[in-house]
Formats: sequence, structure tokens, C-alpha cells
Amino acid sequence: MGWTSAIFGRLMKSDSSSSSTSTTPLFAVDSTELLLTVDVLELTVRDLNKATRSFSAARLISEGSRYNNGTFVYRATLPDGTAAAAKVLGRPPSRAWGAAEDAFLRQQVSLLSTLRHDNLVRLLGYTIAPDLRVLLYEFATMGTLHDILHGPRGEPKPDNSGSRPAAVMLSWAQRTRIALDAARGLQYLHEAAAVSHWSIRSTNVLLFQGFRAKIADYDVFEQGGEMCSRRATSIHVAYFPLEYVTQGSRVDRKVDVYSFGVLLLELLTGRKSFDVTLDPPDMLVHWVAPLLRKGGIEQWIDPKLGMQYPPAGALQLARIAQQCLHGQARSRPSMGVVAQMISDIVRD
Repeated sequence: MGWTSAIFGRLMKSDSSSSSTSTTPLFAVDSTELLLTVDVLELTVRDLNKATRSFSAARLISEGSRYNNGTFVYRATLPDGTAAAAKVLGRPPSRAWGAAEDAFLRQQVSLLSTLRHDNLVRLLGYTIAPDLRVLLYEFATMGTLHDILHGPRGEPKPDNSGSRPAAVMLSWAQRTRIALDAARGLQYLHEAAAVSHWSIRSTNVLLFQGFRAKIADYDVFEQGGEMCSRRATSIHVAYFPLEYVTQGSRVDRKVDVYSFGVLLLELLTGRKSFDVTLDPPDMLVHWVAPLLRKGGIEQWIDPKLGMQYPPAGALQLARIAQQCLHGQARSRPSMGVVAQMISDIVRD
């Protein structure tokens, strides 16, 4: 379950605990009982067309797929000149748009607009119209951590030189700072918002000026159940612990902690969570585990770092990753503890 859906789910559950009917639609919202306060800009369709140049192909950031129900993201410019990422929502999972879905989305917008943290991508605006539903977020000037570490995804998009942009060389200081920023963003969701994220991975860590990281969530309508299980066991299985993949256990904060451990391994090794360059292709967790037990840093550290990293700090970060990846969920640390441990490394 995405953290935005989780917030709404908790509030609605508390309001409807006296009703146990199983036939209530998942997106049912009684607008007469809930007063919405939205602290972000509402754009008309005309405003949105102007902001995205009528959804010009030149403004397209990422294309939808069967895994995200046809969601597209465009670069937009808000009326005050602020750059934004306009996420055009596709069809809700296994459903069609209707009054109940729109009411649910308005609840999502209301709740999203209350979340404020330096390491969480902020909602800036929205549009809900009969044929168009869009959420506008802060624009990540540096892109995703995945693209910085591994190079752009999808079809090659040549730069001005005619070649495909390569992965960026991140220094040790930048990697540990990104790890700390992401840890603090996830800690905020767990402790202040009291929800799980569901989808921690390098594509959901966005980078801004100075390589400062913020946690993003692009699964507004993720409701768990069959859709959540299908995704977890297909394209994102490398980020999930065994208890979730094999038993279909509820996504909770300790699942997020495991996913964050995989994220740390990506920063340490420079390899993808599922590495097709291995022979045979394998999950990063499986490849690196025996190497970490041996303790030889040079066998698993990202070769792009050369010798420009502190061995003691690399081992410390690797041990934090191992704790996050513990096979027993109850033995994994909280994100507050993880953030503090990484903070100690950054200060060193």
C-alpha cells in the first residue's frame, strides 16, 4: 500500500469502524461527513495545458506502462514560474473513473497537501476534471537516484552530442548524504505520518540541487491486495523481503526498512537491485551477501569510487544495510535508528 493511500485508509477506517458491511465500495467517500482543506493550487484544464504546453512530447519525463495503469509524467511550469512534475493519472487499478474515485482522489490531495518535510517530495497542485486527473509535484532537477547511479531508463534519448547520457559519478560524500536524506524522509513517514511507503526503490528517490534527496511516491491508488502482490512478485521483487514475496504478508514499516537496505547496497556497489550483468543474472542482495561476510571491501564497492572513500565508513554503511536486510522483520532497526547511524557516518 502506498503511504498516501495508507493515510486515507487509516482516517476512513476510524470514521467507519461502526460499519462492517462488506459491500461498501473501496473508494466510497461520504463528502457530507468530511470537510476538505486543500493547501495547494488547483489548476483548471486550461491552466494545465498552458503549464505543459498541451502535454507536449518535448515535456514528457516518463511514460506509462501496464504496471502503473498508464500514468504519464510531464514537466510543467506553474503560473508563478515554479517548475513542477505533472503526473497524469491513468485508470485506478481494476476500476474505471467515477464519482467515488474522484471523491477519493480529492481526499488524497487534501491529505498529501498536509505533509511537509525537507526530504519528502511535496505536492504543489492538482487538477480533477471529467477526462483529466493530474497531480503536480516538485520537479527534481537532478532526476532519480536510479538514473544517476545506473544511467537513464527506457529507450535511449540522445543528448546534444548525439550520445546517450551516462550514469553520473557520485562521490562518497554525495552517496552518504543521499542515504541520510532518504532515511530521514522515510523516518518522517514512519514516525510523523505513521504510515508505510510500500515502494522504496532508487526510482522513487529524487535528487535536487546539490544532490539533495527526497522520497517520492507515485502509487496514489495502490490499495494492496491482488494488484500489490502482482507488482511485488514481478518487477520490484528485488526490493522486498522473503516474508512478503512468499507469504504475501502485509506491507509494513519493516518491509520499507528492508527495501531501504537494498537502496544502500545500490549506493555502495553501483549495481542495480536486479543485476542482469551478473552471470547468471541475480538480485543484488544475493550477490553481495557472501562478499559482505568475507569483509573484503574491494570485492563489492563501486569501482567508480576508486580509492576515494573511507574503508571504515564503507564497512559501517554495509553493516547498516545488513541490519536492514535481516531475515527476521522484528530484528530490523527502525528508520529513526537507521538515520542516526548514517548521520554518524556523515559527520565522520
